[in-house]
Amino acid sequence: MAANDRILLVCDIDGTLYYPEHGNPGLEEFSAWLEAHRGRVVFAVNSGRSLDEIAMVAECGPLPRPDWIISDMGTAISRGFTPDTAEDEWASLMARDWGRDEIRDLLSSVPGLREQEAWHQHPAKLSYYLDDDSPAVLERVASICSGWNASSGLSCKISSCLGIYLDILPSWGGKGSPVLWLGEKLGIPETAFVVAGDAGNDRDMMERGWKTILVANHSEELADLSSLPGVYLSVSPSAAGVLEYLRKEIP
Repeated sequence: MAANDRILLVCDIDGTLYYPEHGNPGLEEFSAWLEAHRGRVVFAVNSGRSLDEIAMVAECGPLPRPDWIISDMGTAISRGFTPDTAEDEWASLMARDWGRDEIRDLLSSVPGLREQEAWHQHPAKLSYYLDDDSPAVLERVASICSGWNASSGLSCKISSCLGIYLDILPSWGGKGSPVLWLGEKLGIPETAFVVAGDAGNDRDMMERGWKTILVANHSEELADLSSLPGVYLSVSPSAAGVLEYLRKEIP
């Protein structure tokens, strides 16, 4: 990367930066590196967590202060930890119709699928718990969504994570689209995007051809990404793995 170009660094939180069960390896060092590069690096977190939950993690982590917060599986973009910092333009984009209610009705009879609590729901996603993570459940959901896409003229996609969580999203939803929107807003080209993740719901931002950090403690559901061009498989876990890449690639 050229020494003077701005970089958009986007990291998932849980497992990628925040790994408390293993003592948050590298988190303090990552925070120090980021503070030293604040003039050049725009730092965003990108999580399935709500804004309130991210604020709690940041307080307890401690996570370094993000310039931008992408929350709730890409459905919200904020400049800070309070609702008044939300990007209204992005919220309007997320309000487009994609047949959410109809898809919800179609999925209501699938055994092993349980809706998450109301505060995890959003007009741009349907969130479920997988009580039964057998392939048959996911195959049934995929079949229903494929049938909906073929018959409705609209489009949805599936994001699963750790065999526990399942999100149904519009084709324009997920963790990748807000990264692209944010880069365009800030005037940062895609060649200067660096994204980092560890679990299935990060896939949407990790297979778009951007510079990508797959941390060593990644889940098996992302193992196939390690062979893709531009993907760096770290030796170290979580924040230490992110920092491993940054120290090598960013002057």
